[in-house]
Amino acid sequence: MIPTSTPISIHEYPVTYADLGPDKCLTHQGLARMLQEASSAASDDCGYGLKDIPKKGVCWVLAAWRLQMLCRPAWRAVLTVKTWPRDMHGFQSAREFLVYCQDTLCARGSSVWLLVNAATGRVTRITEEIRSSYGLLDETVFDTPLLTRGKSLGDARETYAGIVGRRDIDTNGHMNNIRYLDYALEALPENVYSSLPDTVEIVFRRQMLPGTHFRCLYAPIPDGRHQVELQSGDGDSLTHHAFIWFS
Repeated sequence: MIPTSTPISIHEYPVTYADLGPDKCLTHQGLARMLQEASSAASDDCGYGLKDIPKKGVCWVLAAWRLQMLCRPAWRAVLTVKTWPRDMHGFQSAREFLVYCQDTLCARGSSVWLLVNAATGRVTRITEEIRSSYGLLDETVFDTPLLTRGKSLGDARETYAGIVGRRDIDTNGHMNNIRYLDYALEALPENVYSSLPDTVEIVFRRQMLPGTHFRCLYAPIPDGRHQVELQSGDGDSLTHHAFIWFS
């Protein structure tokens, strides 16, 4: 483990069989799993991990992220994930990621996390104590900021529907962020899925709880991106849960 005086946290993970796609290479879901693990481990090392929730009373919830695959490692390749918090203000923190396979940069990511009161489920302000426990490194891995909002598209069509099951739920009691990506991939047309773009970006709007009946709406965007929206309900009860873009 690197010295605690630096905000950079380094972790190594092998590409497991579950991380592979039909072409036997790392998938976006596999990459997301590693980044989720690395960010959780980094917070744990700083005293704000799962084991610390009963004492500290707060936890981190993912609000948005962008993942870009630069190459796709094969089974059993060992990847090195470097991650650091770039900014902390108000209720949110920005976290960056660089992923290497030996000396080759194979992926990068950026994310936004909300600090949540574990008892109430509401966002809470980041204190100076929390900020100093992490430290900050003001370096970004992308030239453009993450998207923070999404909108429903009039020509979007429903291409997949489902119910949030027990298998989808994480330690926060709602659907894990990687499962949103799983369902968005199901909603893509076959020609898009079979030649999946390198970059995936997700904005989470409202948590999905067990038993939620949801639908995925797909639409191509004139700028070349492909959008999937996860929503539930109708009329006054319509809820926008997440927007996912492939580009």
